[in-house]
Amino acid sequence: MKSTVFRTVPVVLYLSMILLPLLFAVNRLMLVTGSNPFESMYLIDEHPFGAEALRFTFIQAFLSAVLTLVIGLPIAWWLGRYQWRFIGIIRAALTLPFVTPSIVAAMGFLALIRKDGVLHSIGIDLRTETGFIGTLSSSTGIENSGHIIALLVAHAWFNLALVVRFVEPKIATLPPRYEDAFRMLPVGETTLNRLAQFWWPMLKIPILSAFTFTFLFSFTSFALVRWLAPDMWTLEALMATVGGSAGIPNYRLDVSRFVLGAATLQAIVLIAALSLSGRLQQRNSREIELVSEGYSRTTIGRPGLLPRIGVLFATVFALAPLASMALASVRIRNRTTESYRWSFEAWQSAFQGDLSYASVPEALTNSLVYALGCLLISCILGFFVAHSIHAFEKQKRYKLAQMLDVMSMLPLAVSGVMVGIGVLLGVLKIWPALFSFYGLPMLPHAMLTTPFVIRILLPAMREIDSDYDAMGMVLGYNSTQRFFKIKIPLLKPQIVVASALSMAFSLGEFGASWVVLRSGAWDTLPILVDQLMSRPKYFELVTPTAMAAATVLMFTTFLLFVIAERFRTHRGGGF
Repeated sequence: MKSTVFRTVPVVLYLSMILLPLLFAVNRLMLVTGSNPFESMYLIDEHPFGAEALRFTFIQAFLSAVLTLVIGLPIAWWLGRYQWRFIGIIRAALTLPFVTPSIVAAMGFLALIRKDGVLHSIGIDLRTETGFIGTLSSSTGIENSGHIIALLVAHAWFNLALVVRFVEPKIATLPPRYEDAFRMLPVGETTLNRLAQFWWPMLKIPILSAFTFTFLFSFTSFALVRWLAPDMWTLEALMATVGGSAGIPNYRLDVSRFVLGAATLQAIVLIAALSLSGRLQQRNSREIELVSEGYSRTTIGRPGLLPRIGVLFATVFALAPLASMALASVRIRNRTTESYRWSFEAWQSAFQGDLSYASVPEALTNSLVYALGCLLISCILGFFVAHSIHAFEKQKRYKLAQMLDVMSMLPLAVSGVMVGIGVLLGVLKIWPALFSFYGLPMLPHAMLTTPFVIRILLPAMREIDSDYDAMGMVLGYNSTQRFFKIKIPLLKPQIVVASALSMAFSLGEFGASWVVLRSGAWDTLPILVDQLMSRPKYFELVTPTAMAAATVLMFTTFLLFVIAERFRTHRGGGF
């Protein structure tokens, strides 16, 4: 009886946390609009920007995914085929963009493409669209082509790690004898035939998985769209902008209907993408035997000139926006003379809070408090939900375990902005007084990070040999002692990784925070960066101060990433 309660309570708490706010939000929107979610989905174009947002969302997500594969596949191929020195450092550098907060990524690309940035100095003006970009825009008839290019490249930069982490381990751990045997066949004599008949069947699942996840993350992108393509609308950006006025009776009915319809469409697309990815990964895990990376790479040997240049370019590409942002925080333009000087005045302004309601230390404190609260909620709930799923599997109650496993991933089927709107409208329904509660942002943060905790811990729990538990029973340990003396120590690396990543995701979370914190809570560091960049630029320290705040956020997140990477086990064929 006690074990049943022990397994049921965390599952009920977790499902209540992720479902109730969203259900109450949907119920309120249905009450206000008088239509169901599917009817509202077909009325998205009632909003003045609805049709444009719908069209641009799909186009930019598809093009971003294609561009990411074009850039990432050669890099993954070279990394997987050859023996590299400092492979761990190269992997960490290429993974860093993916764990970078989206607002930091936006600031990094703004620093690259601004008037005095690196790209502008070589004649590529993506911001004001003069020169070559202006000619391209005029000849193609595409408005804001510079902004669109910047957005697509930023998405490719942000998601490059997905391609590398999905595809490169598969190449690196494939037995070399397979390719050698295929070369001996008539169909394997040419490079093109080997790519089409051998490598594509071997790599199609990792490639399609990377494409699916890149499409998914580009589809729900907000901060990058907000700052790099300010004249363009996606469903996510438009929901975030108008979501604050949704759910109000007899006011802007088109807004409430748009939010309900857009959220429904997003959920359908994300669920389909996650289902496809899950099916692909399930097939991928059954395919072929693998060998150690060292053995496979030693067989091929050292890289030639082209792979070295390609990997060097990819590493520079991964680090350039972040380096540009850090430099922009100490490079200040004099508006009268159009000259520049190097100074730490912006850092002083950021830490004193001269240009904002909160200083960097105050915003960082809020972010760390929310991150620690998110860590406690997501790691404790995630651990026990994963433990419950595993316990049901050991009892051979596979259907129940599978149902809980799928339901635990529900927050991944909605975007950060929709989670924020769900909490916003859900709190209005349940307990309006919570709007004055300092810890309110912990709820959306925990909703978004707990599924990742479960994904990290559940596979590790499945791998623990049951003999350890049996040996503990022989030693006379009761269930509590076995839990703390055997299970927790065996899961320590995964717990550390889950804790570090949950804090990192919470620190960098922007979409849900941007919606919730506008309702009167306390600013986090990503929100502070956004507020600073939204100020008029007549004061010369505005942009450098925002860059300084973003640099602090970058280094804080990078520290957590280093901790997680230190404990992460590198496995073939996955992220």
